[in-house]
Amino acid sequence: MGELLGLGFSHYPGPAVPAEFWPRHLSTQVARGRVAQADYENRSAWPVPMQAEWGSDEGQTAAHEHQQRLLAGYRLLRAELDRFNPDVVVIWGDDQYENFKKDCVPPFCIFIQEEAHYQPLAGLERGAYRTSVNSWNLPADTDFHVPGHKAAATGLTRYLLGEGFDVAYALQTRHPNGLAHSFANALLYLDFDQRGFNYPLVPFHVNCYGNQLMTTSAGTVGESTGELSPPAPSPRRCFEIGRATARYFKDTPWRVALIASSSWSHGSLTVKNKRMYPDVEADRQRYEELCGGRLGNWANLDIRQIEDSGQHEILNWVCLAGAMVENGQAPTYTDFVESYIFNSTKCFALFPPRS
Repeated sequence: MGELLGLGFSHYPGPAVPAEFWPRHLSTQVARGRVAQADYENRSAWPVPMQAEWGSDEGQTAAHEHQQRLLAGYRLLRAELDRFNPDVVVIWGDDQYENFKKDCVPPFCIFIQEEAHYQPLAGLERGAYRTSVNSWNLPADTDFHVPGHKAAATGLTRYLLGEGFDVAYALQTRHPNGLAHSFANALLYLDFDQRGFNYPLVPFHVNCYGNQLMTTSAGTVGESTGELSPPAPSPRRCFEIGRATARYFKDTPWRVALIASSSWSHGSLTVKNKRMYPDVEADRQRYEELCGGRLGNWANLDIRQIEDSGQHEILNWVCLAGAMVENGQAPTYTDFVESYIFNSTKCFALFPPRS
């Protein structure tokens, strides 16, 4: 019988660069045309907690505090991952117009590969922080490699298709940078101290952005269609595919780490907040459900509710929630890192194996 470890954390791009660059996110949103210049400059109209976070130093103190919380969470989860010593690591992550573009956008896709590569430091100067400086002083084109687990990926795909989940599969990546940043950053941060990451990987794509994919995500590379695209898979479908994933791996001989890679509400996606800051109240509700043993509630979330709160990427966590409910696992460690100025609220969670 297989053993399962559950981990959840954010792939927020901030830790890839020094913290002093993090407050640039808001001005970058203005430059991209997502945030109105007048709303950005009218700081007295910002929510009071947002004003406090910006402070008298334009977010510098908050950025360094935010960084320390995140790095502490990544290091704790990496230590638990090493202690578990998995045979397979499955990551639920979203592709934001990276490998899946106008020719095909699957709701779910499992990557079946002998090895995956990723270049998480490429193009930082075009990102949210407008800097090519990275946290490790590595060349921007550094190409990382991680082994795949073709048997696990193929077996999981076959099982899910047999259970009525019409998942796609891919035998290679097409993006020049390899894996989408949700997977690449997850691996980068779990190995923040650069000790190496050699656990065999199965990337499991979820089309979290749905309606916003062809406006927000495609817009980052100048290919926005200017109209809504079809929606993401429903929270119930994500929850059930997580449950099925747990069932499959419980009947294998492997020790499997199941990981959800995403922040929760994103300011850049929260239209009701003028795309300036996330829906922190909605995130607090999700966090109370996580800590209170009510993860089953997430199957009943409405996709319109998720989109209204800018919580699109939480669908990755809904997959993890389904797996943990299926296997009767509860979190023993969580952390909830609120932010108004760093685009998203971040959460950490550890679900140890059943004893």
